[in-house]
Amino acid sequence: DIARHVSPYLDDFVDNWRRHLAPPGQELDHQYLFCMDNGKPATADTIYQIVSRSVFRLTGKKTNPHLLRDSIVTHLRGTDASEGELEALALYMGHSVSMQKSSYDRRTKEQKVAPALTV
Repeated sequence: DIARHVSPYLDDFVDNWRRHLAPPGQELDHQYLFCMDNGKPATADTIYQIVSRSVFRLTGKKTNPHLLRDSIVTHLRGTDASEGELEALALYMGHSVSMQKSSYDRRTKEQKVAPALTV
């Protein structure tokens, strides 16, 4: 689910502003958040391409949505993020915390054990 404080902004965009992005002379006949240039709902492949191209344009590095998820989890696991925050991220991603650790955490073994060495 989307955070409650964000939902009204997305609703406002879909209801009042997104139609201004429709191709000239065309009405959007759906309530999808993302659309293609022709006004049709964006497909999973379209979103994949947008993310991949945008990240490359901004960083010069090739990536994809899955690798972006890996990067976010790996980064947060290397910070002082609380277990509650990591659990919330896992749930937001549609995973359990154990799935998040096993599938998305790309830290090395040394990075994972480093906090124990300072105890």
